[in-house]
Amino acid sequence: MIQTSHFFLRGLGIALGLWWGFNVAVCHAVSFTVTIDTTTLAAYGTPPAPFALEFQLIDGDGTVNNTVTLSNFDFGTSGGVSGSPTTTGGASGDLSGTVTLTDSSFFNEFIQGFTPSATDPLSFLLDTTENVEPLTPDAFSLAIFDSSGTGIPTSFFDVFLQINITNPLIIATYASDTTQSPPGCPTCAPVDISAPVVQPVVVPVPEPGTLLLLISGAASALLSQRRRRG
Repeated sequence: MIQTSHFFLRGLGIALGLWWGFNVAVCHAVSFTVTIDTTTLAAYGTPPAPFALEFQLIDGDGTVNNTVTLSNFDFGTSGGVSGSPTTTGGASGDLSGTVTLTDSSFFNEFIQGFTPSATDPLSFLLDTTENVEPLTPDAFSLAIFDSSGTGIPTSFFDVFLQINITNPLIIATYASDTTQSPPGCPTCAPVDISAPVVQPVVVPVPEPGTLLLLISGAASALLSQRRRRG
């Protein structure tokens, strides 16, 4: 009887451990869908076109490392990737697949051209680790370059999205500055782009009944094994 109770409690512990581990993963999910309406860019000629996406990951203290992964790029109808990427530091990949930024150096940058759709916004999946620096946090940012190789002005310099890797994450979005012309064409009308929309990727959490089924199933299996041994 004591041995049976031991198996039952161990099974219960395993089930609770699995449940707790799953919930920890859910609570600390760091995946986001980023959507930015770049359709207004399709109306511009050269210059200020062509345009490029620029991603940065700045290392804070250099004490711990973080990785930001960008994938599932959707450029919409008639939109797409153009040219080859330019990378600095711990940046690699391609907009046609996956882009990875690791803070292996202080400044890590990825730049690649893209053709904006006239009808559909740009969207992609962003995943980031959450290793917090003791003093200065690592910071990820998104900018859009024009033909001059300079970022389109926003209400915060040329940053449309910035994520400071703190606990919790600090996510800030900015719209374009409609009082300034694009750097690549001072005589052009200012670019009007709304602030990006950043939405957490929600992982479904099992109902409480699922936990009970998991526990009872584990307990039943262990008890059956005990009976067969007896």
